[in-house]
Amino acid sequence: FPLAVMLALAGCSGDGTNPFTEDSDPDTGEETTEITVPAEVAGNVSAMRYNATAQTLTVTGVSLDKVPFQAVYTREAARDADYGGYQVFMAQDDALDRHATALVLQSDGTAVTGRVRAGVAASPGPRNRYLAGGYFERDGDFDPPAVNATSGMVSYAGRYAGLTNAGLRNYGEGILIVPDPSTPEELRPARSAQTTGDVFINADFADNQVEGNIYNRLFVPTNDALRSIVLVASEIDANGTFAGRVEYDLRQSNGAYAGLDDTEIGNYAGIFGGRDASAVGGVVALDQFDGEDALGYETEREYGVFVLEKCGTAGASASVCNDVK
Repeated sequence: FPLAVMLALAGCSGDGTNPFTEDSDPDTGEETTEITVPAEVAGNVSAMRYNATAQTLTVTGVSLDKVPFQAVYTREAARDADYGGYQVFMAQDDALDRHATALVLQSDGTAVTGRVRAGVAASPGPRNRYLAGGYFERDGDFDPPAVNATSGMVSYAGRYAGLTNAGLRNYGEGILIVPDPSTPEELRPARSAQTTGDVFINADFADNQVEGNIYNRLFVPTNDALRSIVLVASEIDANGTFAGRVEYDLRQSNGAYAGLDDTEIGNYAGIFGGRDASAVGGVVALDQFDGEDALGYETEREYGVFVLEKCGTAGASASVCNDVK
């Protein structure tokens, strides 16, 4: 794929406040908990309204994507497998307008009421700016598991998906609206190149601490392995939310990245939800993703999403959860 790496936009959409979906869940009456998504991961996204049952998504804040400001994205279910199973939505108004991609998921599947939802949206250009950001939310109150001699340490495992500021212009995919052949190169929009990976998170509800790994990371367009990253230990607050820093992992399965330092490369944040904190969802915002420019990128950026089920439940990754209690 032809790649055009765009300059990153460091600004965000305001104070990080994120008004979410309707005030209550129509099936259970549980209110959607009001939280503030930290500006470091909210980026340009000020709101996402996602209905998993109806398969609809409205995004507010990623400007220049579509009319009106609260843009209804188009569901692209056939592309979910390319994004680690996250639900794909896209928007583009005409051949010279920005293309935007959004990835969302909720815990407990799509046919039943979810407890945790999270998503990211991104547009890589043109015109020198990467517009992107993420959101997360929960229905109901924070319900941590009981803490005693045999419970309180909980693991979560599942898939990760990210959207980068590397732009793809492969018109044969049927994603971008094809411009006239005479259109100058600098006017041609691109779609956001994706990453995928696996996520493992450990939460200690006795000490109210959380940490994790994102590994098996892959830059999908070129099939290049990316360096594993660590969600550095951070505090779980009284509302079941958390926020912390991201570093490269010093222990790398990929030998190409062995021996590199643990440079801080961004931020993560998220929220626990469900009975006994059965699920967790969150967003990762990276200032770089290819180590010491191993793939030749500069000023690279990535926003990624994770929605994970607790080990021991049907939605968790069995291959990893088999190793935990």
